[in-house]
Amino acid sequence: MLNSGDILAAEVLAVQVFGVFCASDKQEIQVLIPEISWIASFNSCVQFASPGDQLRVKIIHVDAAGGRIAGTIKGMYPDPWESNQFEVGTIFSSKVMRHVDQADRCDGQSGYLVELIPGSYAMLCEQNISLTPGEHCSVIVNAVNRRQHAVRISLVSPNQKAC
Repeated sequence: MLNSGDILAAEVLAVQVFGVFCASDKQEIQVLIPEISWIASFNSCVQFASPGDQLRVKIIHVDAAGGRIAGTIKGMYPDPWESNQFEVGTIFSSKVMRHVDQADRCDGQSGYLVELIPGSYAMLCEQNISLTPGEHCSVIVNAVNRRQHAVRISLVSPNQKAC
């Protein structure tokens, strides 16, 4: 039986626009889009995960009567907006999570979802580059919208991907 506060590894079973459905020990966990990232970096969870992916999830609600379990990814980490971690000009060593063919935050062009800090993902809208999931790259924050919890980033130097 899962309890609120448990942190576990889960496999993605299905992805919908509004959330990711995963399982751990045959128990289904739903992670809705607002619980994925502290940064508003995509409008569809299809840009975040695919079936078969492995995620770390924290349980935030168990409805024993209804059989529903809700999880969070961002909730495992402190809210970076409270400590002003995202400032224009800040450089992050970011991990490339995945390539996205049509990223809504890149005006429908391709992009890369990167993890700036644990629990905070941003879309890197760079053309004519090739990055590999798991690779690290240096990115700089170009714009911050605190009200919408959004950032715009770019590579520090397009000719130098690695940190």
